Amino acid sequence: MEILDSLAAAVGNTPMIRLDRINRVKCHDLLAKCEFMNPGGSVKDRIAFYMVEEAKKDGTLKPGQLIVEATGGNTGIGLALVAKLTGHKLVTVMSEKVGRDKVHLMQVLGAETIVVPGGKLIDDPDHFINQGKRIAQERDGWYVSQFDNKHNLEAHYRFTGPEIWQQTEGRVDVLVAGIGTGGTICGAGRFLKEKKPSVKLVLADPEGSMLADWLNKTEPHPNSYLVEGIGGDFIAGNVNMEMIDAAIHIDDKTSIETAYELLDKEGMFVGSSSGCVLAAAMRYGELNTEKPLTIVAVLPDTGRLYMETIYSSAWLESRLISSK
Repeated sequence: MEILDSLAAAVGNTPMIRLDRINRVKCHDLLAKCEFMNPGGSVKDRIAFYMVEEAKKDGTLKPGQLIVEATGGNTGIGLALVAKLTGHKLVTVMSEKVGRDKVHLMQVLGAETIVVPGGKLIDDPDHFINQGKRIAQERDGWYVSQFDNKHNLEAHYRFTGPEIWQQTEGRVDVLVAGIGTGGTICGAGRFLKEKKPSVKLVLADPEGSMLADWLNKTEPHPNSYLVEGIGGDFIAGNVNMEMIDAAIHIDDKTSIETAYELLDKEGMFVGSSSGCVLAAAMRYGELNTEKPLTIVAVLPDTGRLYMETIYSSAWLESRLISSK
């Protein structure tokens, strides 16, 4: 076994696991890219470590400078790990939708956490992203700007995409992922399409998000939803919608039930966004049975970050959803 020089070297190179037990369309090869096995528990470790590394290289992030980021939780956790390794202080700003497990973990890792009211539109000064930018300016911090940071895309283009290509030995036909910042589907997707233009990129989108409607050119019906970390009411700067071939809306109940089913049948403990992505991957497979496909579902994060939300019976019952 290889000995690594630091935690940073453990980011990426996540396993890919065949999901034969949960796969209902046996002509397809359904594969999970297990991003929940990154050190901080999510795919966002990739961009957190890479964006900080590149910012230090080009001088954008000064030695000892405060790091500030608006986050749905997972990028904040990754940045908190990087901050520990590099000697920076970190402030994370997030909406009240973010589960307490994530907020608590960021605090344990040394981040200053600021939770603000949710339900704000992107052009509202009180939107969590705009508050993050304002705090960075007021406190002379480096604002990471994951939604627009080119190094977000670059991390997935340089590493996630090639990993998927190598692990499938070029057999990948379909990549299914959600959009939080767009880095995964657009960064890894660009690499895969360059290698194999026939690869289809499929967006898994929570019902209530507007992204799938914009892609499908249907009337948006924005609404609140329980799935964390993906979907939204704006198109991030890193997102190229023209690259994406299909979009599938998945409701909260299906996302959560699929996460439980994955645990029951495959022993994988994942979050609600992973349930959403896997449900979309399986639905795409059911709708496309003309030929066998190799379908890769990117599972973003671990279920350990959702112990007080989707893995809490009381939380589910208060939202009229059962775990059974």
